[in-house]
Amino acid sequence: MLAGSEYNAPNRERRRKLIRETLHREGGKMTTQAIHLALQASYPAYCSRTTRRDLVALVKQKVIKEVVTDNEDGRARYWILRRASLDLVLSPAESMTLTAMFQHAECFGFRAATGELAALRDYAADSIIAGARRNLVAEGRIRTGTRFTVLQPGDYNTEHLQTIQDAMRDDQCLEMVYRPRDVGAVTCTYLLKPLALSYQDSNIYLSAYVASEEWLPGQAPEDGAARGKYSSNGPGTTCALMLHRVVSVRTTVANIAEPAGYDPGSPQAQRDLITLHGDGPVELKLRLSPNLHNRLTENPLSADQLITQDRHGWVLTCQLNDSQGLRLFLLSNAADIEVLAPADLRAYVCGKLHEALERYKCPAD
Repeated sequence: MLAGSEYNAPNRERRRKLIRETLHREGGKMTTQAIHLALQASYPAYCSRTTRRDLVALVKQKVIKEVVTDNEDGRARYWILRRASLDLVLSPAESMTLTAMFQHAECFGFRAATGELAALRDYAADSIIAGARRNLVAEGRIRTGTRFTVLQPGDYNTEHLQTIQDAMRDDQCLEMVYRPRDVGAVTCTYLLKPLALSYQDSNIYLSAYVASEEWLPGQAPEDGAARGKYSSNGPGTTCALMLHRVVSVRTTVANIAEPAGYDPGSPQAQRDLITLHGDGPVELKLRLSPNLHNRLTENPLSADQLITQDRHGWVLTCQLNDSQGLRLFLLSNAADIEVLAPADLRAYVCGKLHEALERYKCPAD
């Protein structure tokens, strides 16, 4: 038997990975003894008690499960790989792509350096380095980014996220203490049905149906009063809530039905998450500078865009939702874009540019 001090984390993880591979090759159930014998070639110094400990740990991780079977030896215990278990062998090229995905996700608020995700990220880094002449990871040769300024992610509690994820998987409801926007330090308790999670703009949002609210005396909003965005819209309505504004959350035995016909991709559901103007796509017509014509030819604004040329230059037409994102794009490229249609969108951009010019007329104080 190997000394306990030498049964370290790397050895433990390698043994457990080998158990998964052994069960995968078998394609069915195996006894503890058969699994232990399969490990002996690589780990002869460990006793069967260590193998049993590894098997119990893998059951707790829901990687394998024990099965009951009729057999001559009633003392034998059988184990089988769960269908959800997956062992990956990535090529260096695939590992480079995965490393870039982790980097990009972390820029937008995903916490990928925890648990098995951290192990997967480390595996990808090791795969890139193995047999290579250069350490591309250490040299920072794999990079992701954006030309735009990215806000720092909201500081949410990972345990809150896990509670919400587990509730959604088990179709449970939640009791949540939340800090609504625009009401200072006031909190409210929501009884809600979680509907969807949205990862966008450095934050995580929960789309939910709020069945009831519980405010402290004197703090409830007046009937008909405007609610702050990313707060409850009132009992009996859907909304989008920010995870970093959650004070506490727990599952509840309450049975709240999901709204009939709920579709997380519908304009109604999306309107809780982003600002949408109108009920559907608009016929967009833009005049482009040569610089933006080059950019939008290589990276189209939409899949159905059409670019033509007239005596004044390049004209782009397409169908898009008139959203907050589109308006920010138009304003940030205002020197290279003229909105020709629709008229109300042209008027909006014109008004915002006039406001900006007024601010810049005088020298800064």
